[in-house]
Amino acid sequence: MLQAFRRGVLVAVLASGTAAAQLPSFEQVRAAHHPSDALLLDRNGEPLADIRFDLTRRRFEWVPLAQFSPALREALIAAEDHRFYEHEGVDWRAFVGSLWHNLLHDNKRGGSTLTMQLAGLLDPAIAIPAAPGARRSVGQKWDQGLAAQELEAHWSKAQILEAYLNLAPFRGDLQGVHAASAVLFGKSPAALDRPEALLITALLPSPNGRAERTARRACARAKKMGVGNLCPRLYELAPRLDTPRNRPRFTLAPHLARRVLHAGGERVTTTLDAAVQQAATSGLRDALQGATPHVSSVAALVLDTSDASVRAWVGGLDARSTDAVTAVRSVQPALWLPFSAANLIERKLATGATLLPNLSEGESPWRSLRVTLQQPDSGSQAALLALTDPPSERLRQAGLDLAKDASATPELNLLQAAQAFRTFVAGGNLLAARWLADGPAATPRRVWRNDTAYIVADWLADPTQKGAASELLRPEAGWQAVWRMNDAAHDTAIAMLAGERYLIAVQVSGGGSGAEQPTRLAARAIGAIQRHLGSPPSRPPRTPAGVVLGVVAFDPPVEPARREWFLRGTEVSLSVAPGHDNTLPHRIVIPDAKDSNTSLRSGEALLLESSPATPDARWWADDELIGEGASILWAPPAGHYRIELRSPDGAVWDRRELTLGYQDETPAPGGGTNPAPQRAPR
Repeated sequence: MLQAFRRGVLVAVLASGTAAAQLPSFEQVRAAHHPSDALLLDRNGEPLADIRFDLTRRRFEWVPLAQFSPALREALIAAEDHRFYEHEGVDWRAFVGSLWHNLLHDNKRGGSTLTMQLAGLLDPAIAIPAAPGARRSVGQKWDQGLAAQELEAHWSKAQILEAYLNLAPFRGDLQGVHAASAVLFGKSPAALDRPEALLITALLPSPNGRAERTARRACARAKKMGVGNLCPRLYELAPRLDTPRNRPRFTLAPHLARRVLHAGGERVTTTLDAAVQQAATSGLRDALQGATPHVSSVAALVLDTSDASVRAWVGGLDARSTDAVTAVRSVQPALWLPFSAANLIERKLATGATLLPNLSEGESPWRSLRVTLQQPDSGSQAALLALTDPPSERLRQAGLDLAKDASATPELNLLQAAQAFRTFVAGGNLLAARWLADGPAATPRRVWRNDTAYIVADWLADPTQKGAASELLRPEAGWQAVWRMNDAAHDTAIAMLAGERYLIAVQVSGGGSGAEQPTRLAARAIGAIQRHLGSPPSRPPRTPAGVVLGVVAFDPPVEPARREWFLRGTEVSLSVAPGHDNTLPHRIVIPDAKDSNTSLRSGEALLLESSPATPDARWWADDELIGEGASILWAPPAGHYRIELRSPDGAVWDRRELTLGYQDETPAPGGGTNPAPQRAPR
């Protein structure tokens, strides 16, 4: 009877024309919920960065009821509606009690159930007026009760509770427990403990009340629940209620987020890996400790070597800075040296043994192409670049986004440089870097022949190289191709390292008087990122069929003879400097002609060396072949010998007469000593 009477009263209110409009369904409310922020996710769904677009209110993704912590649901029911599961929308005892209280006291008390509060959130006509201290009229209160009855008739208790937790207003412009818990406590709704839940629910009567007053309200509620021992913790947590509310939740990849996020509610999944992104960021911070005031921009990029997908994108250490991965461009010719060298190799205009003029003062006048690439300086760079233009058109045709002004000096940013450098460790193919998980797979485009790419990569991975880039090599990391350049005009350095799994590229700009050079900082950053990644050692690529390994010597002998890879058909055994007179007779330079008598210790060998250094030279002693090559070690018995240096076809280039003796004696069998064996002179 009493229940029928209550409904009759509400029907009478409806007839008066002041009732609320029909409310939406639960499904409609949930579908209409649009977060204010867009979210950037890594390849595994882990958040990397977020950007707020709606500045009127801040709310995050809709959270199902099961994902709110039990402590929160318990605190909410205890604080706002402890008979929630018993009433049908209106708690008449609480409603009548609040009426009597408000008639007798100045401090007004509400009697709204959670269902009534949710109705007010869904229907603007019965919402609490926006004016400070304003309250609903009697007619609005009745309409609110009727709307609550309607909700209870069509929604389940679980749906009402879930919608309320997602829509309730909290501090400032925060809406929903998801926003309140993330911004104020840095937690998901599922992770809220009991003190945090008590504080959040204590905000509901007065979302913008002072933190200390909110803590007192939460403490009073805790005592009623029999957990008054939590009060010290509540007062300790209270200052967090004043946490700035507009800060992003996730800040691991802010520069890429600005590139790909455009509207609130977006959830963009990338190819990035949160662990690799953290390693790249931490590596940069470690390397730049103490140098940050002198650095104007810094960036790091990590590509998957196999498919060119981006694993880390660090556009700077300040989230507000310009994205240095794409914005900072270099026009320094040194950046183009590996590509120009590959162009020469593939067109068969040069080999790694080709000698180029070296204009640097105080150094050898000639340098091989291989050493020029490994140890670039202004003199050798000029000689290399004079032979061929940078192959920018070839890279552009393969899909690299380069300026089309052919008359301008080609320039590359870090992303473009990394894509181009990857071709040397990817069989000569260029793949456009990909950072969106649902983006189309790029089509590989041929830039270099596989054998050309292999040769250049072999130079850049040479563990014996002594150039500036050698600082990037770590023996424990296995096979790695490295490249480092310095754009002095723009005070910028780029360093790159490519292994079997990852390609790491770093760019550093800045410096100035007294500051550490960008080249050193970039090299240090590469090493720090490698340490944070902790990848297993890389294996070298397979040797393609189109290359052959040979031994080459140089005339003049500006570099020692060495093994060298050649494109099949371009191999040479002697590299002669352009214009150099290589018709000089081959001669024996060790032993010297003046040393006709040589004495060795027992066990030592005699060094025989020729000039120019010719790998196919033949060494003969008394008409007996004793070795081949530019130099050999020889340990004959003591005696007198006629040594000859001959050509492969038997022509004698030079000869020496030599008497060889040994200083010590050898033990005789059974004790005593025997003199070193002698050979009668001829």
